[in-house]
Amino acid sequence: MTTIDLAYFNFEHGGLIGGGARGGGSGYDFTGLVRVMGEDDRWPNLFVMGEGDRYEFNGGEGKWGAVAAMRAAGGRPYVPLPCELPRQWGPFAPVIFYDAQTVVVSRFYDHRAPDFAARNSNLVTIRPVTGGDELYVTTTHGDLNDPALRESDAKAMRWLANPTVLSAILADWNEVLSGPHHEPQDLDAPHYDKPHQILYRLRRGLDGRPVEPRRLETRAMDYLCGWWDEQRDERVGGVGFHDAAELAGIYTGTNLPKPSGRQCTQIDHILLNTPLAARVVPGSTRIHEPLDPAKPDSDHKRISVTVDL
Repeated sequence: MTTIDLAYFNFEHGGLIGGGARGGGSGYDFTGLVRVMGEDDRWPNLFVMGEGDRYEFNGGEGKWGAVAAMRAAGGRPYVPLPCELPRQWGPFAPVIFYDAQTVVVSRFYDHRAPDFAARNSNLVTIRPVTGGDELYVTTTHGDLNDPALRESDAKAMRWLANPTVLSAILADWNEVLSGPHHEPQDLDAPHYDKPHQILYRLRRGLDGRPVEPRRLETRAMDYLCGWWDEQRDERVGGVGFHDAAELAGIYTGTNLPKPSGRQCTQIDHILLNTPLAARVVPGSTRIHEPLDPAKPDSDHKRISVTVDL
C-alpha cells in the first residue's frame, strides 16, 4: 500500500484581495495558503481548498496563481480542478489540487463538460502513481441558509458510502455533527440574540418554533454519519460515513471564535466511508491551529488525514 495525505482548508475568499460576501476585490495574495498548506513541509498529495473566489476568471488567474505560489515555496506540482457550488450559488466554489507526481487522476467530472450530470458533481477518481486502490474524492459547500438543502446535497452523495468502494468527502458543510462533543453550548448567550444571525441555524419543531433548549440543525451530518444516541452514548444510523476528526477523538472547532464571543465549531469535515476509515494511518488526523493566532491566515483551520491505498 501507499500512503496518501488528504487535507481540507477553507481559505478565505481564496486570497482575493478585498473580497467580500457582496463582491469586490482585485488581485490575489496567496501568502496564507502557502503558509498553511506548507506547514512543517507536510504538503498533501491531494487537498481541497474552499472558496476559490473567481478562480476561473481571467484565464484562470486565481487557480494558476495559487499553483505557482505553492510551487515557488517548495510545494508539490499541483494541478487545480475548479469545482462547482450547488444550485449555481456563485463563482467561489472549492478547488481540488492534486500532486501530479504522486497521484494519477483517471476521471474528473467537470461541471463545464457537455456530458456533465449532477450526480457526479465535483467527483474525482485517483490512485497513487506507484499503484494501489482507486479512491473517489468529492467536495461541496454546505448551504448557508437552509438545512434542508444541506441534507438534500448529502443525500446525493449516499452512493459513495457503498462499502465496495473507497471514498472521501472533504468540505465545509456549515454544520456540526450532533452530540455533546460537537454542539455548542452557548446558543442562549447574548451574542445570539439577533434573529437574523441565529434563527436559520436552529433546530425547529413541527410548529416552526426553535426547540428548547436551543440546538443547531445537524440533519445533513447525521444523515451521512449517524445521529448521537444519548441513551447509548454513541452515534447510530447514517448511511455509512465517519468523521475523521471524531474517529481520532478530536473535537476542536474548525472555524475561529467570533469577536462577539461565539464559540468556534467543527463545521469543516473530512468524511470517510467505512472501508477507507479502516485505512487511516494512526495518529495522522489533525486540525491545525493558526500559525499566528494574532493574525490567522484564514477564518477556518486546515484538517489533515493520511490513508493507505
